[in-house]
Amino acid sequence: MPYTLGQAAKATGKQKSTILEAIRSGRLSAARDDKKQWQIDPAELHRVYPPNSPTVANERYETPQNTDKTELLEAKLRFLEREIVRLERIEADLREDRDHWRRQATALITHQPKLDPAPTSELVKPKGGLLEKLFGRM
Repeated sequence: MPYTLGQAAKATGKQKSTILEAIRSGRLSAARDDKKQWQIDPAELHRVYPPNSPTVANERYETPQNTDKTELLEAKLRFLEREIVRLERIEADLREDRDHWRRQATALITHQPKLDPAPTSELVKPKGGLLEKLFGRM
């Protein structure tokens, strides 16, 4: 879709007279329509004059369909960023739990109390009769 002289001036940030001078000098090709308005091809205009800003050049070609896709992609990007934060929190919690249980297992393995052997007197029962039971060992 071609620019009019005013649209071309707005897209490049130049004066209408500057663009008209470029057309008349032959540096910029343009045609007139049946209403005698200049019709300037955007590619031809930006060959001679760079766009005023990156969005100006794309403004004319962005359709509502492209806008919807952009909004959808931005929404997906925001969702994925939140999901990354959530998963990083879960990972940190799992690492903390793992480290806690590892410390506890190490403490149990390295600090086991030593078992004292039972005294031999408890292991061997006296073989005595009734008198030994009544009066003790003789």
